[in-house]
Amino acid sequence: MSSRTFFQLLFKVFALILIVSSVNGLAVSLQSIFYFFSNYDIPLLGIGLITLIFFIALIYVLLYKGDFIIDKLKLTSNIDEHLSFTIHRKDVLSIAILLIGGYTLIDEIPAFFSNLYSYYWETRLEYGFGPKQSGRQFSYSSARIIIALMLLGNRRAIVNFIELKRRK
Repeated sequence: MSSRTFFQLLFKVFALILIVSSVNGLAVSLQSIFYFFSNYDIPLLGIGLITLIFFIALIYVLLYKGDFIIDKLKLTSNIDEHLSFTIHRKDVLSIAILLIGGYTLIDEIPAFFSNLYSYYWETRLEYGFGPKQSGRQFSYSSARIIIALMLLGNRRAIVNFIELKRRK
């Protein structure tokens, strides 16, 4: 495995971690964009659009433009051309997706049940103080669990999608 290939794989792993961990940030951005249409809050729309565009651009660059980053930062200039371990790119990506999906699932299951419990008791209360927030947290936990299960179940399809651009 060459050092360039190693850095490309590393960037793809970072992109996958960013996708999983940025669910909340993307949800808030989309919420602020939809909020604009009801209240016409221009600064909130700008912040939401900038955040959304930044996340999408960063994920795209990390997934498909790894060579550009390697060349600009000169990451392979002081490293031997060939690294000593041999493992196929698809195996590394598959292991990374498995680890990310497993970590997300293990991390989110306790939060899911805690939010489910809070949501249940919040709906049972007749006179609550302040806005009810546990429904949003419950849906956020549900989304992260669904994403983790999709990562674990569709690992091969995700690896093929990531490697699709490389084959062309």
